[in-house]
Amino acid sequence: MYMKNIFLPILLGMSLFVSAQFDSNPNLFNYTGTTLNPHFNSQMRDSALNRITASFDYFANSNSVPAMFAYKMIFKGQINNTLKDRANRGIKNRLAFEDYLNAGFDYQRYLKKWDGMLYFGYHHRQMRNLSGSKETYQLLFYGNAMFEDDTVDLSGIRFQNFIYNQYTFGIQKTFRSNRIRTDFGLSYSFLQVMSNQQISTRDAWLYTAPDGEYLDMQYDLKYNSADEGATPFTEMNGIGFSGDLHLSISEENQWKLALDVSDLGVMSFSKHPVNYTDTGFVHFQGIEFPNLFSFNSATFGNLNIDSALLTNLPKKTNKHYSVMVPFTAALVYSQPIFGDKLVISVGGQYRHIPRYFFYGYLKANYFIRPDMVFSASMGGGGYSKFNLGFEFSKSWKYFDFTLGTGNIIGLVVPTHYTGTGLYLRLGTSF
Repeated sequence: MYMKNIFLPILLGMSLFVSAQFDSNPNLFNYTGTTLNPHFNSQMRDSALNRITASFDYFANSNSVPAMFAYKMIFKGQINNTLKDRANRGIKNRLAFEDYLNAGFDYQRYLKKWDGMLYFGYHHRQMRNLSGSKETYQLLFYGNAMFEDDTVDLSGIRFQNFIYNQYTFGIQKTFRSNRIRTDFGLSYSFLQVMSNQQISTRDAWLYTAPDGEYLDMQYDLKYNSADEGATPFTEMNGIGFSGDLHLSISEENQWKLALDVSDLGVMSFSKHPVNYTDTGFVHFQGIEFPNLFSFNSATFGNLNIDSALLTNLPKKTNKHYSVMVPFTAALVYSQPIFGDKLVISVGGQYRHIPRYFFYGYLKANYFIRPDMVFSASMGGGGYSKFNLGFEFSKSWKYFDFTLGTGNIIGLVVPTHYTGTGLYLRLGTSF
């Protein structure tokens, strides 16, 4: 796919997607990079009218799969037996995995008379999530020999893959009353979709006869794809629209409460759609499962079904379909203590993906100087176990820079810990 092509140049030359919310002290209220919407929460300095931000954000979370799995997907590496076995030991009942990439450019213009902002942005987005039983993982990575004379439960599999470009226009208005400030923002995005895949099962199982003499399968399958095969970066296999909402209330340098709802929208696919949807039972012999020890993100855009199955499973159709974009809702409260030296933020978020639990976190910002802040965070929930994050931000007269991670454990030891993350930001206000 496209991740490898854009990962290194953006990683070297770009920056975070969210970090600072500017009031009298430009960096007083800042947040973990995976929560609030970037273009509503990265305001320019006092007296500046324009801001340009280049940004990069990537994270991967799982309840069992080591972060190295995500790296192998990015760089098309081989998954060895050690990594495969470690993930298998970590799965209790179900596997949950998600990863997310957001990279691009933003421009903001402050309108003095209106006391508000105009916003324009371009971002390349990739989102994947997978939920399934432990037996499903074992079947895919070990084959069906270990299930001789046994039945594998394949119910409740959920997989989604989204690759698209996002073009955004937004507005934000500030209302002031004494020391209370209220910000309200709305944005609208056009989505140019290159690739999308969806797989879901309900009542499904696979039985392997002794000595592999035959296989029986009960399936209740739904598979939709925007295309078949590799897709050029400029392709438009689908289109979509999404909106963002922002609301924050604060007392100057005292406290702040912010709510963001991001990516609330829909995608539609009618150019090259591919569908397999049906319920049934099949009895067959001679199927050979593919070797999945070496796979990458392109695997999701090149799903091939064995010819032995094609004679029994649902026939291919090319019907138009639509899907909701996985939206995110985030709420954060921030309170300075010890003057402006230390700010504590308590927040949580919900992502609309299968079997996602509420994610909560605590973050502390320590200001070494008014223009230099070191942050530490800890959180858990969602698809993750425990995330320990660190961040460093520095501001100059016209520029600011942020480097951080939402999960430093997985970043340092990705072969052993689930979850990883890295975000960077380079901004200029003038």
